Amino acid sequence: MSLGRRLLVLGFVDEFAPFAVLFTLWFDDNGVSIGEISVAFAVWTVVAFVAEIPGGALADRMDRRHLLAAALATRAIGLAVWLVWPTFVGLLVGSTLWALHDAAASGSWEALIHDELTAEGNEGAYGATMARVGQASHIGLALAALVSTPLLGLGLSLAAMGWFTLALHVVPLALILTLPNVQWVVEQSRVAEAAERAAELENDATQSPRGALRRALTDRGVLILAGVAAGLGGLAIFDDYIALVARERGASDALIPLVFLSVWIGLVVGGEVAARRPDLSSRTLSAAIVFGGTCSFAGLAVGSLWALAGIGVGYAALEATWVISDARLQARVPAHVRATVSSVRELGVGVVFGLALAVVALMSIGGDPTPGLTALTGLIVAIGLAARWLPED
Repeated sequence: MSLGRRLLVLGFVDEFAPFAVLFTLWFDDNGVSIGEISVAFAVWTVVAFVAEIPGGALADRMDRRHLLAAALATRAIGLAVWLVWPTFVGLLVGSTLWALHDAAASGSWEALIHDELTAEGNEGAYGATMARVGQASHIGLALAALVSTPLLGLGLSLAAMGWFTLALHVVPLALILTLPNVQWVVEQSRVAEAAERAAELENDATQSPRGALRRALTDRGVLILAGVAAGLGGLAIFDDYIALVARERGASDALIPLVFLSVWIGLVVGGEVAARRPDLSSRTLSAAIVFGGTCSFAGLAVGSLWALAGIGVGYAALEATWVISDARLQARVPAHVRATVSSVRELGVGVVFGLALAVVALMSIGGDPTPGLTALTGLIVAIGLAARWLPED
């Protein structure tokens, strides 16, 4: 099997996790409130952000396959904690472990794919490969949601679904460890970068990492790209609550995965648009976000269960804009400060995400997070209006 196909399969099986669609219902059934779930999400975000840079540094110093395998094992332990300890404290402990997985996997996953492609002399295909791997991941979770419906309909409990998801971790673990060892790419790159940086510092002090970072962060285009992406990334929390909204609207547990499916269809469609039309104008992206935010508002404001499909439309717009803005940001920033600028953007994502969680927690009525989510759609529309000033290249 070619490397590209192996990566697609890995992206798919890593996200084929039926319990990920339903875990908020599991805690809701065990007496954990909406506010407590929101607090756990906030802790998850903070831990993931604090550990992200150390995780990236660790990925530069060890075999990335082994780090990813360790991250998957940590996620599996977190899932097990949720299943055996379905309380607020258990939710916090498991969420912390999942956050450590996220921090270790986020940077090392992209870096490993780039290394594997470089080893084949095909690093130019990185952008297209990541777009397709992202789609495979979304399809994996979407099909997991689809499979959940007949399984729950046959009487499988949420706990059984959780243990089934835990057992599935064996597959991505095996796939990661069987990828070719390309650690030599990292060593080669480190040597080349050290030589280049020494030459830059000798010729022009303004080319130092600090000088380049200062120029990047005062570039209006960089600030707009990072700001819009931070806002959109931080507001992408609707999928975390859609199961609870659907239950409030009378959906059975067996039906909720089908409602959830609309979100992941939106992500796949958004990724496809970004892969095929990376040159979309900023005005078009702006209009798409405004339209998506309006559809999300309508889906929440209308009491119908199936109106929640409007959130999927919103996610399609968010995904397309995120992928395109990320590509433009990476192209605009000097190579030796890209990671730092991306970290600044991720800080913004974490801040917005935390504030969004607070809005949902404070505005929730009983077990219904709809009021807070509805309010957040207004912020999406506002960011859409600002996106018209995104740089075109």
